[in-house]
Amino acid sequence: MIIKVNIDKVNFQPAVGRRIAELASAKATGATGITCRLVEIYPEEHGGARRPHVHENFEEVIFVLKGEGKAWVDNKEIEIKTGDLIVIPTKALHRIINPGNDDLRLLCFFPAADVEIP
Repeated sequence: MIIKVNIDKVNFQPAVGRRIAELASAKATGATGITCRLVEIYPEEHGGARRPHVHENFEEVIFVLKGEGKAWVDNKEIEIKTGDLIVIPTKALHRIINPGNDDLRLLCFFPAADVEIP
């Protein structure tokens, strides 16, 4: 069965420093091997600061749909902007930082159907 989701019609859930929409996952679509989330990270001055976290068993792929920010991975920072794709290694301590004034919009992929929202 093919499942179609339009990112302009999804329902967001609040989370610490951001809002999240599950596009594909076990919960959202019955996916058995993938989770895809649309994540909008608030500017840090509006509560967008998020604690670093780790995914013990899989990599995370992040594609920047809109905005600019920083990826902090194992105490190193790199600048990210619209059109960039980054791969966060398994067990890497990481977070995305939005130092700007506008929301930072990301598409996040995990090779697991059920991923907790830290």
